[in-house]
Amino acid sequence: MAKKQPAPKPYAKPDQLRIEGDKIFSPLRQKLVQLTPEERVRQEYLLVLTGEYGYCLEQIAEEIPVTGRGSAQARADFLIWRTPEAKQRQEHALIVVECKADNVTISLKDYEQGANYAQYEHARFFVTHNHRETKYWKVDDSRRMPNYDEIANIPHAEATDKDIDELLARLKVFKEDEFAKLLHECHNVIRNRDKLDPAAAFDEIAKILFVKVFVERELKAKRARKNLFTVEFLDLQLGKHPLNTLFGQTKEEYADDKIFEKDEEIRLKPATGREIVKLL
Repeated sequence: MAKKQPAPKPYAKPDQLRIEGDKIFSPLRQKLVQLTPEERVRQEYLLVLTGEYGYCLEQIAEEIPVTGRGSAQARADFLIWRTPEAKQRQEHALIVVECKADNVTISLKDYEQGANYAQYEHARFFVTHNHRETKYWKVDDSRRMPNYDEIANIPHAEATDKDIDELLARLKVFKEDEFAKLLHECHNVIRNRDKLDPAAAFDEIAKILFVKVFVERELKAKRARKNLFTVEFLDLQLGKHPLNTLFGQTKEEYADDKIFEKDEEIRLKPATGREIVKLL
């Protein structure tokens, strides 16, 4: 009888990579593989997918062919399914991930490659990633190429169908003119409701933007299903002016940077602040 091989060491610390000499451990392949710059990026991004987005290893596959075209099959770094059961049933994956080494500048060709992989797989999202740049894309396989558009993020593991549809429909990276238009809309709301001049209105918008960043970082750290500062989140807060309560926490977070005065507050009516949160 052949001698039984020892089982691989467990991947017990999800916040650390396991590197042994010129090898790095792949939790998905359950073996040590050659440590290359791209492989390190890949295994580090797996920690992001499991740690920040909440995906489990049972719903991810690594180095999987996505075209099925003979010996020259293209392989995606990661395929991610909605559930482990969907992966077991060999359904189409939801997300395709392409990683590159940090010394490689991700180019239009890489975006097109990711879109092609996603189209072959009938995936709705793809990611292009290295430590210099991470971009998220949605894919419309009813369109001819190029059929991909940049969006703000990929769904969390616990996202519902509604969450995914909203992400595909609404969340995108702002262009400069679009952001300027949004700020103008916010200013008009503040001018009409609270009668503040443009400079004062901009100060209030800036405070709410800081609150937004603070809240979304906190939600991300807690692996919340929705890492977004929404009106729904604001309505869950207690007090007569929940936005100012959150602003107080934000000031504490940025106290070392001395951005705000200790007694500074958001000088908007609660209903006005709520409308600005909705716009943002």
